[in-house]
Amino acid sequence: MKTTLKLILATLTLAALYGCGGGGNGSSTPTAVADSYVFPSGTATITFSAMSTAQLAAPVSGIDFTVTLPAGMTPTTAGGASGQIDSTTITAGSALTGTNLAFGTYSVSTRKAHLSMATTSNSYRSGEFLRLTCTVASGTSITLAQFKAANDPVTIIKAVGYDSATASTVVLTDKLKVTIGAVR
Repeated sequence: MKTTLKLILATLTLAALYGCGGGGNGSSTPTAVADSYVFPSGTATITFSAMSTAQLAAPVSGIDFTVTLPAGMTPTTAGGASGQIDSTTITAGSALTGTNLAFGTYSVSTRKAHLSMATTSNSYRSGEFLRLTCTVASGTSITLAQFKAANDPVTIIKAVGYDSATASTVVLTDKLKVTIGAVR
């Protein structure tokens, strides 16, 4: 009887554990997209993430950077040409909490997007901080690897953090790296 009871208990424990974890990917962290990914014609979303290259003296509160978009890929702007990027197509990334701002401008002649993020989060140090949705022209074949190669490294104009202990702004530009990804 004891052996049967132990066997039933072990079976129930294994069955309960079998349902834990794995599959579903219930986290809010997006899965990585391979460099061979080809942006589809229509709309495509590019992600920008920060990672520290040295110890940060304070959490990141703002990043200002530029990227060059490949021919055939354009963000939506207010006037349909060069100018401010439409606020519905540039959003704060999934790693940010609190109040966040994402904004930018685009130049048709240089194909450069000047993008910025600001956050009130007092804990952001790495992860996805910005998403940009672009229009990809039909007949173009743009891979994530090509996009990354054209922006290696991403030009960080300025990155700052707020040090609450000294109530001052800390420049973090040389301590961060911006990486590029995509959303399927």
